[in-house]
Amino acid sequence: MRRTARAVVVEGFLNKLGFGIVTFAIPLYALHLGLNVAEIGVVVAAKAAVQPLIKPLMGVVIDRFGSRRGYLAATSLRFLSSAVLLIVDTAAGLLAVRLIQGAASAAQEPASITVLAKTQRDRLGRAFSMVLAARDVAKVSAGAVAGLLLAATGSFTVLWAIVAVIALLPVLVVFLFVHDVAPESGEPAGPGELHDSEPAPMPEEAGRILRSPTLRLIAGLGLMAGMTAHMTHAMFQVYASEVAGLGPAQIGLIYSLSVASLLVVGPPAGWVADRYGTGVLASSRAVANAVSSVVYIAFPVFGGMLGGRMIDDAGKAAFRPTWASLLGGASRRAGPRGGRVAANLDAMMSFGEALGPVVAGLIWNWAGAAWFLVARAVLGIATELLVGRRLRRVMAEEARARSADRLEGEAELALRE
Repeated sequence: MRRTARAVVVEGFLNKLGFGIVTFAIPLYALHLGLNVAEIGVVVAAKAAVQPLIKPLMGVVIDRFGSRRGYLAATSLRFLSSAVLLIVDTAAGLLAVRLIQGAASAAQEPASITVLAKTQRDRLGRAFSMVLAARDVAKVSAGAVAGLLLAATGSFTVLWAIVAVIALLPVLVVFLFVHDVAPESGEPAGPGELHDSEPAPMPEEAGRILRSPTLRLIAGLGLMAGMTAHMTHAMFQVYASEVAGLGPAQIGLIYSLSVASLLVVGPPAGWVADRYGTGVLASSRAVANAVSSVVYIAFPVFGGMLGGRMIDDAGKAAFRPTWASLLGGASRRAGPRGGRVAANLDAMMSFGEALGPVVAGLIWNWAGAAWFLVARAVLGIATELLVGRRLRRVMAEEARARSADRLEGEAELALRE
């Protein structure tokens, strides 16, 4: 792994270490401030809601000014949002913080994917799985730290002060060690990109990417997988507290223990994405979302919460390297427009992630906690049946067509010789 890629891993760990504390604590802080479940859903969703708007713009910035500047902007915004938490004590303030965090994430994801796509040509899935593993381990560990600190001190101010200090470190890592990669013209895919089970070359204009049937399915997969996954994003803490009756320390312990799923599943999933293509694990997250929802409903106790969380994390760990391989391959083949291509595709997942907590909060308020999990399970199954299976079929048809064209070309060359 090259130096810049290693810096992306370190940055990801440090960033998520601080941000994981925020993600864990904000729903509990919102309860502390007196917000109801629907209001908490809106606050949680605000981060993802702004991303579909910002990501395409950041794609243009990355293409024009370079991914390093996008990275610096992202980490600086994260630091700003962390520092502001020290003085925020209203619902409007929390909403503003989540919007800033969303803008930072929208800048960070396309920048990191673009850097890795151009520095890790043949090992993109494995490289990104390492980045994700570092981020997720930090985030899950941060949940345990946040739970223990809250249990010991009962002070959110202590948490926000620690977060502000940690958030400064990624800015320094990016500034010192992440070097920009000059835009390149479209180039052939490496083993981890568009091979026999992946989509055909991308159109040049990022605004036209959804004209391809395969890309429409990929966008639909990101939308549905993101929405069902984030129906329990942060709402998990509320469900565990209000329904399962768990305390902050117990919820934090669940976050800490569930890291086993990320460590066991993530690296092999990256290898599978590089070796066998993206079709194998494309529906892993949607299926895991459906199964974990059933577990949460059937076993609303500590063991059930832990088991469901581990299933969720396993699905996430299996899916993200696959998603990154799709976006990274598209970015490289688009050449100078790679940032826009990756950003526009990734924005579809962000849109789904924005819808998830809002839908969950509305269903919970309207019909009860169990029914939002029933809806999540149904949507997870529908994602596999309506999107995942069609995506694999279309990819297989394109692979056969490309193989036939390649064989025909080789035959013509042999006849000429």
